[in-house]
Amino acid sequence: MSSVFEALLDSEVDKIRQLGSHITYKATEQIFREGDEADFMYFLDSGLATLYIDKFSTKIEIRQVRPGDWFGELAVYSNCHRTASALAVEDSSFIKVSKESFHRMLTQEPAIDSKIRDIVNRRNEDLVLSEKMVDASSNSFMGIHIGIPGDPSLRESAMDRSRYESTVDRFMPELIKCFEDLLLNRTVHRILIGFNNGEIRLSTLLDPFAEEFHPALRLLDASYVDRHFPKIDYQRKSDIIRALYGTIERDDFFTELPTHLHRGFKGYFKNWMPVTPEELSKTISQIPLLRNIQSFYVRNLTIGITKDAIHMQFNCDGTHILNNSGYERFLNENL
Repeated sequence: MSSVFEALLDSEVDKIRQLGSHITYKATEQIFREGDEADFMYFLDSGLATLYIDKFSTKIEIRQVRPGDWFGELAVYSNCHRTASALAVEDSSFIKVSKESFHRMLTQEPAIDSKIRDIVNRRNEDLVLSEKMVDASSNSFMGIHIGIPGDPSLRESAMDRSRYESTVDRFMPELIKCFEDLLLNRTVHRILIGFNNGEIRLSTLLDPFAEEFHPALRLLDASYVDRHFPKIDYQRKSDIIRALYGTIERDDFFTELPTHLHRGFKGYFKNWMPVTPEELSKTISQIPLLRNIQSFYVRNLTIGITKDAIHMQFNCDGTHILNNSGYERFLNENL
């Protein structure tokens, strides 16, 4: 991701460097860790450093820092904690600029402050949507797969237990047809399937911000489904959702939001597209396969039309969040 100094002239960046003092780090020495308070930004004069995040037991490098580069400026500007860790790869020499000196300079240099603020707002627009896994198009986040480990003790013992045949398991073929009908042909826009307890949670156009709770067996009753979930064309349902987004956007509260939220979600509302019926049908048809994966034991799954994100929780391995293409790859890799 681009630096918040990208719009500055070399002479303006040099003004910031001149506020600092020299410091050296030995190879493998930690400069700061994710979660630390951001008290300094750094300019690398010589050596090599790396920025990385810890994803469970794995270190994922964000980028290497080479002489002439800088880092840590966003957290210092925003007065927040570190979102990544920094480590000296080689013996390295830096110039570090304190948060206090930097902010004092910005009050004296409004032109520099304005340039940086504009870059930060644009960056936050991207971050706030990607961090929420929100995007306007079902074609984005190709192959995304976020895993959140569960209780290790459960993971070690879950596969030793006999698998329970639930109501959902017994009536899976009929329920799969029902789930597809609800999402494609009726007012439902989101479904949570409780495989073990037979609980189905639904969100509908009639009460879009709440969940309804229905026993799986009741959904096999056609009269029950007709009573609760009237039919509606998929395109019309999509138009109503888009209109609801428009209502939010037109409210005075929306215009009072911080710039990065206002502009970011304004673009999202404008460009929002539902997950395609074809993607939904394919994903739903593959749901029975999840119960056959030997190394996983799915507990529940959430799928909807507003966002290309499938949320699955497992007895043995926590939570997995995927989009439709990532879901298909997950099945291919584990079946």
